Amino acid sequence: MTALGPETVISILGLTLLGVGGLLTLLPVGTCAECSHCRLEKLAREREHAAQSGERALSAPRCPTCGRYHRPDEDHRP
Repeated sequence: MTALGPETVISILGLTLLGVGGLLTLLPVGTCAECSHCRLEKLAREREHAAQSGERALSAPRCPTCGRYHRPDEDHRP
């Protein structure tokens, strides 16, 4: 029985690492509705988009609860 050489072990570990990295990109990170992390990411993206596009709802104040711009009579997501 022959032992594996160091190059073979390193190659196998490298391919395994690349495979795991590829599988991690398939995880649904930032898409769930329940998790507070995903809600904060979505809110940050909305704020960044509003800041980049220069669109701010001047008639609607920023809600202190959810951080979005909406009218007081509209429902918000905490």
